[in-house]
Amino acid sequence: MTPLHLFGLLPADLVAHMEAQGERCSLTEARQVLSRVISEGSADPTPKREPRKALVQALHRHTTWGRLEVLERVPDEEGKSVRYLFRSPDGALSEAVRIGLHKPGHYTVCLSSQVGCAMQCAFCATGRLGLTRNLAPWEIVSAFVTIRDEARDELGGRVSGAVFMGQGEPFHTYDAVIQTARVLSEPAGGRVAKENITISTVGLVPQIRRFTREKQPYKLIVSLTSTVASRRVELLPVAGRTDLAELVAAIREYSEVAQDRTTVAWVVIGGVNTGDDEVEGLRTLLGELKLRINLIDVNDNRPDGFRRASPAELATFLDRLQVLGVPVVRRYSVGQDQNSACGMLAATRSAAPT
Repeated sequence: MTPLHLFGLLPADLVAHMEAQGERCSLTEARQVLSRVISEGSADPTPKREPRKALVQALHRHTTWGRLEVLERVPDEEGKSVRYLFRSPDGALSEAVRIGLHKPGHYTVCLSSQVGCAMQCAFCATGRLGLTRNLAPWEIVSAFVTIRDEARDELGGRVSGAVFMGQGEPFHTYDAVIQTARVLSEPAGGRVAKENITISTVGLVPQIRRFTREKQPYKLIVSLTSTVASRRVELLPVAGRTDLAELVAAIREYSEVAQDRTTVAWVVIGGVNTGDDEVEGLRTLLGELKLRINLIDVNDNRPDGFRRASPAELATFLDRLQVLGVPVVRRYSVGQDQNSACGMLAATRSAAPT
């Protein structure tokens, strides 16, 4: 049997796994083991207090805890972020990003959930890769641990949050992402507050409803990008599977259960989705909801690709959005000059020899 990776486990999972191998492991011991390798980032899973030799031997036989290989670290031109390129044991490449927060010395980590993506969003470099496979929870946690440890050991900083907005559609691999979020928020795991973990989706309605039904404690962002049905299908082909009204209904259900502002992500594309028709669509479809709109600049390194909105166009769009009376947050996408903005790094390296 292939050893189980500790990074993807909760304490109860480790207890059950060891019992299945005929080995004894108490819940307290499981917490100590996972705290060592995940919380502390140690290369040794041996509990600090009174470790049992039999347990340590069993851990070496039935579990593993190695990390993903770091191929590259690419800082952005403004010094706000560092994008990491990881390689899994099978050679698959994935990305994660350390992002500086307003409070000095505090960071969040943007995590990928898949190698590539099946959603084929027209403006996304990752979407053009297609989907290779889902990332296992241990791979996602490994990326988090590496970035967190480097922020702590090299910068004296603290990673206090995580967002699933990297490569892939998180709700396309729902169970793995929720398991990862649980490990990240576990006291014996990543020790990230549940409210500081955010999961983004391009709008998979069944999963949004499941997330709502399960009353998951993590925050949700829905990537809308257009309220004009035909345009949204062109930009996000997955939108063709679900009527826009059904997506809005799922957002409304979530908002009622969460009792919080619903965050809508909007990839701003010059000359495409910054007009009055989009603002009117937001007002008509979601006007009665408490919203927060995150504006994200498009990243497209193709000569004939989508362009960013000009400063004047963006300013006009921001003025138009004021009629909604909701917070509008400008999210800066960094790293475009080095082809390391969202989805670009793995896309440009995927065909390179290693």
